Amino acid sequence: MKKLLLGSIALVMIVLALAGCGKTTSSSSATTKELTFNGQTYTVPKDPQKIAVLSNSVLSMLYAVDGKAISRANTTDKLAPELEALPALGQTANINMEQLLGLKPDVVLGLVNQHKKYESQLQANNIPTVLFDYDGIKDNVKNQQPARVAVLRATGKGVTAETDEAVTASMVKELGMTNVVASHLEGTTKDKTVPYSLETLTADNPDIIFVVTMGKEEEITKAMKQAMTDNPAWANLKAVQNNRVIYLPSKLFLLNPGLQTPEAMARLVKEAYGINVTF
Repeated sequence: MKKLLLGSIALVMIVLALAGCGKTTSSSSATTKELTFNGQTYTVPKDPQKIAVLSNSVLSMLYAVDGKAISRANTTDKLAPELEALPALGQTANINMEQLLGLKPDVVLGLVNQHKKYESQLQANNIPTVLFDYDGIKDNVKNQQPARVAVLRATGKGVTAETDEAVTASMVKELGMTNVVASHLEGTTKDKTVPYSLETLTADNPDIIFVVTMGKEEEITKAMKQAMTDNPAWANLKAVQNNRVIYLPSKLFLLNPGLQTPEAMARLVKEAYGINVTF
């Protein structure tokens, strides 16, 4: 059996520790406790009542182990009513720090790739902050030549390209793949998708094209495959020639997959490198 998804397991462990169920070094009379995660020791409240969460995938995991939170990120996903009622702090990659600090959290949970930039400000305000990533999955691809990919969003009206603000492209980045679309973006953008012509796609000529559909999945996939057959420009693409146009299921790659994030990332690893990541 291959290496377990340590990132997902570690996430559960650290949430359990914060909730008071994990192994710590605190005494019965202490108001704080120490816990170790990924080689780093954190001092956190012994019984945190105000856990600010900066990512909805983390939020889903927290609630899966009966933890509670005081915040969420903006999302188009359908959330449970108790999660929908939480104050939203902005997009996952663009948190409203003034609003976050105003909540006066006991501890903040976030992601390394999205929230490292906020860590020093949170520390300056004496707010314990725990950031993590999906290390176990990434360990499986650390010796691989990064795949050059394009992530396309196909709808009934046309095709655009995903930026790092979108679900699939953000996972591609987390896994160390090269999103060819990024080279065409000037500075940062809050847009999840951008216009992307077939001419530009041909010039970029990625190894793999990931396609995420938005709408009637079966109909859109059929129409896109037909367009590739009808337009000879598609035939010049390396990904088309090598049968490396991958249609991804919307349930995992259009909206935030929450607890299924490890599954979605493992799927990308399998499609890109042929590596099976075993849970």
